[in-house]
Amino acid sequence: MSTDKRTAEEICAEANELYGQKRYAEAIALWKSVESGEALYMLGICYNYNFGVDEPDENKRGAIAGEYFIKAATLGHADAQCFAGLCYLHGIGVEKDESKAVGWLKKSAEQNCTQAMNNLALLCADGIGVDDADKKDEEALSWFMKSAELGDPTGMLYVGIGYYEGLGVKSDYEKAAEYYALAAEKGLPEAMFRLGELYDDGEGVKRNPIEAFKYYKLAAQSNHAKAQCYVGWCYENGCGVARNMSEALKWYEISAHNNYFQAYCNLGCCYEEGRGVKHDMKTAIEMYEKGAELGSTDAIYNLGNVYAFGKGVKVNNELAVEYYRRAAESGHAEAQYNLGQHIHNGIGVEQDDEEAAFWFLQAAKRGDSDAQCKIALFYMEGIGVDEDPQQAVEWFMKSARQGDPEAQYALGVCYNEGLGVERDVDEAREWYARAAEQGNSNAKKALKKLK
Repeated sequence: MSTDKRTAEEICAEANELYGQKRYAEAIALWKSVESGEALYMLGICYNYNFGVDEPDENKRGAIAGEYFIKAATLGHADAQCFAGLCYLHGIGVEKDESKAVGWLKKSAEQNCTQAMNNLALLCADGIGVDDADKKDEEALSWFMKSAELGDPTGMLYVGIGYYEGLGVKSDYEKAAEYYALAAEKGLPEAMFRLGELYDDGEGVKRNPIEAFKYYKLAAQSNHAKAQCYVGWCYENGCGVARNMSEALKWYEISAHNNYFQAYCNLGCCYEEGRGVKHDMKTAIEMYEKGAELGSTDAIYNLGNVYAFGKGVKVNNELAVEYYRRAAESGHAEAQYNLGQHIHNGIGVEQDDEEAAFWFLQAAKRGDSDAQCKIALFYMEGIGVDEDPQQAVEWFMKSARQGDPEAQYALGVCYNEGLGVERDVDEAREWYARAAEQGNSNAKKALKKLK
């Protein structure tokens, strides 16, 4: 039994000081000599994070940590109540119990623990611990707002996200920018990055590439992997900063080291095109493969092109189709178009006009002008779809307005011959002229016949 005449508060204060000095064993001995919420909580922290304890089994450490957190929580320790809630939420040292998790988190939140508020908000967003599922976003935002009002940067960030995405509140980009800025001032990298995106896109703030780059770089310097890739892109393209390929490559490499998928893809493009480095398809393919493994649809699409066009490898259309399909299924418009082309022409895969039409339509809906022109031709001729000249004209128009000369010429034909639209020679002449200006020989010939 301890003969230390000091109060538990005094002993904990000394133990906490030792903990700050990483003298964990000495701190643990002092905490174990008293029975207080603070001592029990700190013992839980040591077992949870494996600081100065001699238990090698992670599961056993978790169980011991859970016991300490729950004991401290019962004594009213706010931070311990938060950890107790997380223990019940994830089944650390206790059986999973969402009801008990919510209960402890609420007790902690009532004592102004912002971490508990943030966790409650995340649970509400998933419909856990809410009475009305239709109001889960409003309840989540309410907890984040309380956290933000107490100065918590995570709360501020999520309030910003709520305003940006219209979750629990009407979408308001200016409010989003306001809360992102508050969180960024407190050093939160994700908030810096998101604020950079707002300046990049001119949402809620006046578009300012220099400000965008500033916030991207601040986030990147705080090891935000996606921001590091964006900084590289800014240096590569001279957006908000002078173009500098050596800096671009440096930041792409840092981002890739942090396993951000798009950084590998961008590095692959640099090696493929010889931008800032010597052209090297072997390295480019290696970068694309690493990016693909991490889920980059652009990298997967680029691998499709590698095998379709024999870039540094022998042409392998079967493998090209495999990569195009993977990227297409993830919504990559160019991959959808290329997959449709391979299927339509029976290259590397069995010919199938219905499936080709499906992929052309998917790409067309995503705004790919080549696909819009292609699906228009399919509707006009009834290839893989029911013949529908009116639909054909609609898709030709979408493609033509994006400047596709083939679509412009085809639209001229439709107006000249009254196919899917009322005949209008003046309109035909206008579209022929636009296509002719871009060098379309058929349009030039058609235009001469109208004069």
